Amino acid sequence: MKHNCISITFNHAIRLVALLAFFGLTSTASAVTLSEDFENIGGFLTDGAGISDFNVGAAHFTGGVSGIGRIPELYSSGKHAWMVKGGQTGVIQFGADVTEVSFHAKAFSQAEGSSVITAFDDTGNIIETITLNNTDPFQKVAISGAIDRIEFVNNDSDMNRMNSLDDFSVTSVPLPPALGLFGTALLAIAGFSKKATSAAK
Repeated sequence: MKHNCISITFNHAIRLVALLAFFGLTSTASAVTLSEDFENIGGFLTDGAGISDFNVGAAHFTGGVSGIGRIPELYSSGKHAWMVKGGQTGVIQFGADVTEVSFHAKAFSQAEGSSVITAFDDTGNIIETITLNNTDPFQKVAISGAIDRIEFVNNDSDMNRMNSLDDFSVTSVPLPPALGLFGTALLAIAGFSKKATSAAK
């Protein structure tokens, strides 16, 4: 008799998890888009006031530097941009919920080497590659999919010849909160099932 009570309670728990799964999977999470023109990130690079490690929503910037380089052609808008010096690589690492990224990018007109932007997924596969030459104007880049990171490589030998990324936006879609409850419920049932099996013996 004791075994039957445990089975009924366990079946009710299974139904509860099924309901949580249904509501969690059918609820739609709202996409969140954050835009950044870098105007409030960093000061004059010549004064050492650039900022090289910062976040924009679910995007983490390293390797390059945000600020004012006193080179107007490197700004798509305003007087700031995120720039990568010659011979260096800037990296933008994304959270797991990022679905789309867009920005404007440009190589310095006096650059002797090209700049290459490469987007990777979380398995290291290349999603897209863009090459910037010194004769190109600002290019609008939009990348969709499961983006893990973007590497912005400046192949110039002179560190004073920078490439530029400006007017950046990142879109992420957080998981519905009910999915978190679903996972918690599964763990609870796993523990309950183990106790029920032990009690039945």
